[in-house]
Amino acid sequence: MIRWRKRIRRMSYLITDLICLILSFMITQHIYKPIFDRRITLSSLEQTGLILLLTVVFISVFIATSLYEIIMEEDSVFSIRVLSRVVISYVIAVLIMSAIMFLMKISLSRLFFGLLVIDYFITALIGKHMVKEFQCSDLNGTSHCKNILVIGQSLKGKAYIEQIKKYGYLNLNIIGYVHIKEPNNYMGIQHLGGIEDLEEITKLYVIDEIAVAKPLTYDERLADIINRCQEMGITITMILETNNYDTTKAQVAMVGNIPVLKFHTVSLNENQILGKRIIDVYGAMFGMVFFIIAYIVIGPLIKLETPGPVIFKQKRVGKNGRVFEILKFRSMGVNAETQKEALLVSNEMSGYMFKMTNDPRITNTGKFIRKTSIDELPQFWNVLKGDMSLVGTRPPTIDEVKQYEAHHHRRISITPGITGNWQVSGRSDIEDFEQVVSLDTDYISNWTIWTDIKILLKTVFVVFAGKGSK
Repeated sequence: MIRWRKRIRRMSYLITDLICLILSFMITQHIYKPIFDRRITLSSLEQTGLILLLTVVFISVFIATSLYEIIMEEDSVFSIRVLSRVVISYVIAVLIMSAIMFLMKISLSRLFFGLLVIDYFITALIGKHMVKEFQCSDLNGTSHCKNILVIGQSLKGKAYIEQIKKYGYLNLNIIGYVHIKEPNNYMGIQHLGGIEDLEEITKLYVIDEIAVAKPLTYDERLADIINRCQEMGITITMILETNNYDTTKAQVAMVGNIPVLKFHTVSLNENQILGKRIIDVYGAMFGMVFFIIAYIVIGPLIKLETPGPVIFKQKRVGKNGRVFEILKFRSMGVNAETQKEALLVSNEMSGYMFKMTNDPRITNTGKFIRKTSIDELPQFWNVLKGDMSLVGTRPPTIDEVKQYEAHHHRRISITPGITGNWQVSGRSDIEDFEQVVSLDTDYISNWTIWTDIKILLKTVFVVFAGKGSK
């Protein structure tokens, strides 16, 4: 219920952004020629395509950065938290658009683009403010609220009530609670009676929905509550008192007409996965430029030093066990894998990963491209294909996964990345595999778009500081 209402609110902001973008484009067009005495060189068809491109980029970034969620949580769009998120979201979107226009050679005046962004920033902010004010004022009258009666008391029930109080603009109103065993103070909510009084209570109060907060046991009393609610035509919500696993998240879904409850440990929802994928594609397209340049420069050096292909291919394990072929610039001799077994005694990692200082298999060119992380550039192609992400956990080899214990498999519950938490946390100094697992699972449990941005920025620092793989 709360999720459905949040989607409606989120959609209203999204539509507002779309309208404001079109409006901003029209306004910028009208002020550009008279003030600066210049014309837009794009045809009507090209302008339409540009608006569509701007819409996709900006809206995708807003979704990926959870901008709409932040706006819904705050009382005002002019709060510091919202404004800072808006500014950063616009910066990201502008950088992506600039890269796309450069790669696609879109002949748009930088002055016009700058004016459009400023105009859109102001117009969209005012638009969101108007939507926010509408949601938080007129619709909060009691006649428009959905009245909820809570049955029973539980820890999850308290959390449910706290969520409703937090998202007050969702037009949900707790009118009171009914006890199942014994009445007591329940978060300051009015006590209306016992379960035996349910029918009488529904006659005295306007009740749109009943939320049952009790342990996950389907006994006769619970069945009776459900039947009585169905008879009266009242919607019923079950608040499940499940185990409190810190890394577990629950999701209700429908398989045909069968309701199911899913428990998962990945913090990304469908919208965030889509937003992350869009950023991956744009980032990989930009990264492919550097890959091509590096191939032209580094390729001949690799071939001159040792015979064999420029690109090294290796089977790696991706999301949930999917096997794919990872690409790298070759930094070792062609028979490096056959020599690995003899070097296992020199492995510096405790666990299932292999790391060795002064690995004799690495060529002189290989040392340079590893130190500068140039060897990773071909993986932008893996990102474009969808096998990898820009940021994620490092994909293990098939042999490593065969040795995994149960909790290690969580590392491969998401799409692997070119860079990640481990790579920017001193990977050359980490010698305990369990520490690597801890860093990866922490990333999985606490993912946000800001986490990815921070890791990408840290990666740039690590590369320029020469702290790449040894």
